[in-house]
Amino acid sequence: MADRGRASWTFISAGSNTTVKRTPGTLYALQVTPGNGGLVRVEGSANLGATPNLNTVSGDTIGLYGPFAMTSNTIPDTYTFGPGIGFEGLSIAATSNTRVLAVYE
Repeated sequence: MADRGRASWTFISAGSNTTVKRTPGTLYALQVTPGNGGLVRVEGSANLGATPNLNTVSGDTIGLYGPFAMTSNTIPDTYTFGPGIGFEGLSIAATSNTRVLAVYE
């Protein structure tokens, strides 16, 4: 069996829609530092678009998280995905009061 590559990470903040990876890979974990009412959308595609609807699900949606009801931005929520979730591309959208750390390969 060939060695796997090293895991990478990306930090997303400031209400951005971010294409994390344009090629196939594996998502291992998300660490979300929520803001009150914050939302996060994780898409298994590199084509999330400029203004995605954070409340809808498409065929490539890996997960929708939120709305968060916390009033403090200090306690992160960690979502781990066992052996990992495969994707064809990876895009993440988050509201401006929410920070996301994605661990992927």
